[in-house]
Amino acid sequence: MSQGNFAMSIDSLSKDALIKMMKVFSKDYLALDGLWFLGVEDKYGLDAAIQIDIKVWERLGSIEARRIKQTFDINEGGIASIVKALQLSPVWICFGYKFPELMENKAVFRITNCPPQEARVRNNRGEFPCKPVDLAYITTFAKTIDPKAKVRCIQAPPDRHPKGFWCEWEIIID
Repeated sequence: MSQGNFAMSIDSLSKDALIKMMKVFSKDYLALDGLWFLGVEDKYGLDAAIQIDIKVWERLGSIEARRIKQTFDINEGGIASIVKALQLSPVWICFGYKFPELMENKAVFRITNCPPQEARVRNNRGEFPCKPVDLAYITTFAKTIDPKAKVRCIQAPPDRHPKGFWCEWEIIID
């Protein structure tokens, strides 16, 4: 059997295949995060896992935003650039989200579908108090795109949240 029948290059994939691949990689990205987190939580407890997670996601926010800026030539700053970069992040591909408010100097976004939270609830682990982790990530991500960005959590677990979304965030540029 010839290897030529099995050889493939990412450059030869169709747009549909690349989109499917990106969705798979995005799920893998979240699965890896969840697996390491559960391992740390099981061995050292939830508080220790959260403290480590904050540091990991804070660093990831700046790394990811910097790579997206470079790859997609996002040099302007401002809310529009932050929103564009967030939508290009592999983190958000698996999540359901919407932007109920988009203005020149302010964006509000909601996470309507959160696979990690849904998995925790389904596995009887309860909701993950993700607010400090997400605040660290979103803040460094936004500030990497525009250093004037300020991020405020409107609500996120452990806060109570209405049915229909998990968390809500506000990004403002003064």
